[in-house]
Amino acid sequence: MSQRRAVMTGLVANLTVFVGAPVLLNGAIFALGWGRSGGPQAGLPPGWAVGLIWVVLFAAMGAARWLLVRDGADGLRVDWVSVVAFLCLLYPLYTRGFSDLVAGLVGNVVTLVFAVPVAVFAWRRVRGAGACLLPLCAWLGYAAWVTARLVYR
Repeated sequence: MSQRRAVMTGLVANLTVFVGAPVLLNGAIFALGWGRSGGPQAGLPPGWAVGLIWVVLFAAMGAARWLLVRDGADGLRVDWVSVVAFLCLLYPLYTRGFSDLVAGLVGNVVTLVFAVPVAVFAWRRVRGAGACLLPLCAWLGYAAWVTARLVYR
């Protein structure tokens, strides 16, 4: 296999796993009827848009992981991108189908506390990888802010 083909195979594999996970989770969420009840809430896009945003964020995490692996970053540290992705995937479970706002707020903050150092490490190692993780950090911060407003209204 040529070097270029091996590199592209690695990228496709990372994107497939990182995009496939939230697509499957979004499908399960839709099938279970989970989501916001009572209509739209101030500051939050519609549920389908949030799902799409997460697919894009997971694609960016997959690209970041691929860039770090391609660069030869230490395997243990590269796995932190996967840990952050796993924390993101757990959100619908520990919020009991998005119904527990306090758990959602705590989860957003905890995930953000993990994601920021991972993004900083990635930025220092491969700027493109860090740049891929910046939108995730911004979204987690925004989601925490909106959730806090809903919890403390």
